[in-house]
Amino acid sequence: MNKTKHANERCSQRGIKEKTINLLFKEGMVVRQNQGKALVIFPNKKKQAIEKKNLKIKNIQNAYMVILINSINLPESKIITIGHDYKNVYKQTLKKFH
Repeated sequence: MNKTKHANERCSQRGIKEKTINLLFKEGMVVRQNQGKALVIFPNKKKQAIEKKNLKIKNIQNAYMVILINSINLPESKIITIGHDYKNVYKQTLKKFH
């Protein structure tokens, strides 16, 4: 996993585990932004199912991350930041970039 110093700090501050990051890469939806960046979130239709399958992991339903896209191998993308989507980051990015 390739994380920036900022992403490491945010993971520890927000209590986001490596398992959550792996789930985001596996089950997440990639929303491309400008300058080779992307937002990775759980799709609304899958959130409940993902949370039920992974009861031991806390706060996975609202997790998101911003990455620099590695188009050859997505899990090798550099993670810029990670957090919880309480302010609905996805809808805000749709307004900005679309």
